[in-house]
Amino acid sequence: MGELQLALLNYGRRTARRLPLLLWAVWIVFLVEVLSRGQWGESFGWTFTAIPVLGLNALLVLGLLLLLTAITASVRISFWLVSSVCLGFGLVSGVKLSILGVPFLPWDLLLTSETQDMTQYLGGIFNFTIISGFVAFIVISILLLYKLPRIMLRLGWKHRITMGLASALLLVVIYNDGAINLKKLVNVQNIAWDQTENVRTNGFLLTTVMNIKYLFLDEPGGYDEKSILALASSAVPAVTKAGDMKPNIIVVLSESFWDPTQVKGLTFSRDPLPFYHELAAKYSSGTMLSPQYGGGTANVEFEVLTGNSMRFLPQGSTPYNQYIDKGVDSLASILTRQGYASTAINPFHSWFYNSKSVYNNFGFQKYISQEFFEPDYEGPYLADRGVAKQIIQASQASAGSDFIFANTMENHYHYYPGKFKENTIEVTGVTGESKGMFETLAQGLTGADNMLKSLVTHYEKSDEPTIIVFFGDHLPSLGDDYQAYRDSGYLLPNDPDFTNKMYRVPLLVWNNYLPAHQDKLDMSPSFLGPYVLKLAEREGSYYTDYLNQLAQTTPVIPPKNMYAQMGISEEKLKGYERLQYDIMFGKQYAYKERQLSIKDPNYVIGTGRLEVDHVKLEPSGADRLVTVEGRNLPALGIVHINGQPVHTERNAAGQLTAIVKPELLGQLPCKVEVVVKDSKEKIVVRSNTYAYQEGTDAAAETVVH
Repeated sequence: MGELQLALLNYGRRTARRLPLLLWAVWIVFLVEVLSRGQWGESFGWTFTAIPVLGLNALLVLGLLLLLTAITASVRISFWLVSSVCLGFGLVSGVKLSILGVPFLPWDLLLTSETQDMTQYLGGIFNFTIISGFVAFIVISILLLYKLPRIMLRLGWKHRITMGLASALLLVVIYNDGAINLKKLVNVQNIAWDQTENVRTNGFLLTTVMNIKYLFLDEPGGYDEKSILALASSAVPAVTKAGDMKPNIIVVLSESFWDPTQVKGLTFSRDPLPFYHELAAKYSSGTMLSPQYGGGTANVEFEVLTGNSMRFLPQGSTPYNQYIDKGVDSLASILTRQGYASTAINPFHSWFYNSKSVYNNFGFQKYISQEFFEPDYEGPYLADRGVAKQIIQASQASAGSDFIFANTMENHYHYYPGKFKENTIEVTGVTGESKGMFETLAQGLTGADNMLKSLVTHYEKSDEPTIIVFFGDHLPSLGDDYQAYRDSGYLLPNDPDFTNKMYRVPLLVWNNYLPAHQDKLDMSPSFLGPYVLKLAEREGSYYTDYLNQLAQTTPVIPPKNMYAQMGISEEKLKGYERLQYDIMFGKQYAYKERQLSIKDPNYVIGTGRLEVDHVKLEPSGADRLVTVEGRNLPALGIVHINGQPVHTERNAAGQLTAIVKPELLGQLPCKVEVVVKDSKEKIVVRSNTYAYQEGTDAAAETVVH
C-alpha cells in the first residue's frame, strides 16, 4: 500500500471516529423536539418529513459541541453540557406552549422572576412523554457515548484551536443572513409573526437562534428627524378645543375577560355576565383584536396606554421588560399635563413585569400594587372587589379629575376545579375536564361582572362626570392545545376563523353624563386610547391624533400574514411604524420638538406617601404595645423599631400595632418606621423615621426624615 493510500486510509479512519459527534447532535435535536412539542408522534413526523431543517438544527448543535469541546478539551463533558442546556430549554418551551400557546423565546430569559409565581400550576408537566423522553435520553446517550466506536476524548491544543475555529464558522453561517446563508440553502423562513408555527416548522433550536436577532430591532426605512417631524405634524387634531367637562377616565383591564355564553353548544345554569350584557345592549361595546392568547397581559396594557403596537415588535417579546427604560408618553402623562391625577392599580406584585419602573416611565403619579391591598382573596389571587374599592378610594382622594388604569387578577389562569371554594354555575354541553374548566371560568367571570356593577353603581350616584372603559386582555387558556374550546365545538380542526375566535376580546365603554349614544366598537388595543380621549373631549398628543386618523381607515391591525386577507395596506402602516420606532428606540425627535414632560418627579408607590405621624407606647403585661398612626399605612406594613422588624397587625382604626419586649426599645428615644416589602423580601417603600421619647407630648416628639 502506497504512502498516499495509507494517508487517505488513516484520514478516513479519523473522520469516521468523529462521525458519532453528528449522530449525538441529531439525537439531542430529536429529544429537544419531543420535549418542546410534547408528543413523540409529532416529533417523529417532523424528523422524517423535514430532513433538511433537521440537518440544520443538528449542525447548530454540532457547532455547540465543537465549541464546548474546544473549551473543555473533553467530548463527553461537552455532550452533557450542551444536551442539558438544550433539553432544559426545550422542556420550558413545551410547558409554556401547552399553557399559553407560545413557545419559549430568547427574551423570556428576562422574565424568569415572574414565572416563579406560576410554578404552583406546573405540577402536571411530568407526563408520560416527558418522563419517557428523559429515560430514553439517559439510556441511549450512555450507549452513544460509551458503546459506539471511540473517538478521541481528550484533545491537544492544536485540535482545540481547530475545533474552535470550525465551530465559530459553523455557527456564523447558520446565524448569518448574508451571502453564505445555510438557511436560504434549505429554504428556511423565519415565521416571526407566528412563533408557534415557527417552532413546529423549523425546530425549536434553530428558531431560537433566528430569534436572537429580534433582541435588536433594525431601524425602519425612511427614519430620520425630518420624516418624523413631518409625520407628527400631518395629523389633524381629534379634539380642536377641549370640552367644558373634565370627566374621570377609568380604564379597567379585566384579566382573561371573555364571554363564554357565545359558544353555541354550551348552556349555563345562570348567566355569569348579566350586568355586562345589560350594559353592552345600551352603551358602546364590541371587541378588540388582542395581540395575545392565554397570557401576556402587559403587552395589551402596553398597547392601550401608549398607542404603540405589538405588531411592529417580535412576537412573544415583552416591552415592559425589554424596552421601556425611558419616558414614554402615555394616557397617564397626556392627562396629567391637563391637570388629572393619574393612578395605576394592579393587585399583583410590584416587581411583576417591571411595573414599578414602567408606570414611572409612563408618567403615572401613583402606583398601588398588591402590597398595598387588604388581603381579600378569591382563590389564589386578590378579589376583583378589592380592585373596585381601590379605584373608588383613589378617585375620592383627589380633589379634581382622575385617570385611573387598573388590572384585575381574580380570573387569572388556572381554571381547573378547586381554584375557588365553590363553582356556583353549572355548564352543560361539554364533559370531563373541559366542563370543569368552563365552570371555573364562569365563576371567575362572576367576580368580574360584580366588580363592573359595583363601579357603575357607585359612579351613577356620583356628581363627577365619569367614563369607565372595561375590556378583556386575552382569552383564558382552557387546557393544552385549546382543549376546552375544541371539546365544546367552538374551535374546529384547522378553523379558518381561528384568529377572530381566539384573539377577540370584549370591550365596553360606559359613562354617566353624555347623551345616549352607542358605537359598535371594533379596533386594535393601540387605538383605544385615542378613541377614549376623543370621547372625553380631551386634547391628545401628536401621536394619538395620528392614530385616531389612521383608525378611521385601518381600525384593526392583524398579524402580518393576514394583511392581504383583511385588506390591510402595509404601506399605510409604515408611518405608524416609524413614529413608534422614534418613541421606543430612536431619538424621540417629536418629543423634543414639543418639549413633552412625561415622568412625574413626585411619583409614589402606594396609596400616597407613607408617613408616620404619631407613636404611642402602652403596657401590655410584661411587654409593651406599640401603636403607630400615620397616613397611607397599608394593612401589610411592617413596623420596624430601632431597625428591627416586629410582628405587626392592623386594628379597626387603620393603625398598625405590635407587641414588643422592653429590651427591644433600648434607650429612648427609639426610632420607629413602617416598611412595606414585596414577595421577594425586598423593600418597596419605607416611611419617615419617627423618634419616640417617652414622657413627652406629641408636639414635642420629633420626626427624622
